Amino acid sequence: MSHQPLDDLELETLEDFLESDSVHEECQNFVMAHGFLTALSICPAAYPPKNWMEIIFEQAPSFSNEKQEKQIITLLERLHLDIQKELESEDEFIIPCELALADSPEELSELQEWASGFMEGVFLTERFWFENDKEDAIAELLLPFMVASDLFEDEEVSQIKSNQKLTQSCIEQIPEVVTDLYLALRTEPEKKVNKPSHNKKTANNKKKAGKSKNKKK
Repeated sequence: MSHQPLDDLELETLEDFLESDSVHEECQNFVMAHGFLTALSICPAAYPPKNWMEIIFEQAPSFSNEKQEKQIITLLERLHLDIQKELESEDEFIIPCELALADSPEELSELQEWASGFMEGVFLTERFWFENDKEDAIAELLLPFMVASDLFEDEEVSQIKSNQKLTQSCIEQIPEVVTDLYLALRTEPEKKVNKPSHNKKTANNKKKAGKSKNKKK
């Protein structure tokens, strides 16, 4: 039986649940969870579903019944599989939100939430991203996610974000760079990846204090 991606109704069901009162206030919303699962799908080491679900939920949700619990867990597992299949296709990766930052520093766009979830997945499995001879290339490829995530305060990220055109050019690379990261870490170890033209930077730069997850509005 061929894989069936989540349909619109299933995506809406999952999105609504992750925004509902049934979950902890710091539960990842849909776009954050998508970014988080994208990073885990790129990582060359498997991470058990039970463990990553605990991170997404923050604490166990208040499911209305066993049927709902099974439904939501199944939808999350299928979302993870959808992302894996999309990465394996090597087509341009689709980010489930507009490639734009918020107009106000006090707000976060969906892209910033997605990138925050992605970087949380990187931090969780960090040693598998940087233990090979492509450490420098991987670190450079992560720069657009660092710019988009609003988690980093280092000089290079700040310089990019001080220029609106440069910032937009950087974040627009994200769909292509998702595929580059997957190819570099998972399928083509000898492939020369196309790197953004920025100076070398690792993902171990200073992060802003606090968690990458944001409280639901």
